[in-house]
Amino acid sequence: MSSASEEPGSGRIGVESNGGSESLRIRVRHAVKQVESRIIREALEQHHWNRRRTAEALKISYRSLMYKMKSCNLRDDYPLAQGQRNEGAI
Repeated sequence: MSSASEEPGSGRIGVESNGGSESLRIRVRHAVKQVESRIIREALEQHHWNRRRTAEALKISYRSLMYKMKSCNLRDDYPLAQGQRNEGAI
């Protein structure tokens, strides 16, 4: 199986080949998903996980952002979901 992976710090997508069984289309989709996920995560962090502001900053609808977060498994990455709750919150 072949997969695309982001080379740390380079901003480039590398291709690891395991026999080259995946098509170019699949490899490109995987690379796009990785880049999209990174962009969304950075925007969420920049806007302190405020999804409405993040959607506005990315110029997409709130609903589209929610769909993309789900497809990129970013909903589980929300800081409150990882036990980093504000102890003073009710």
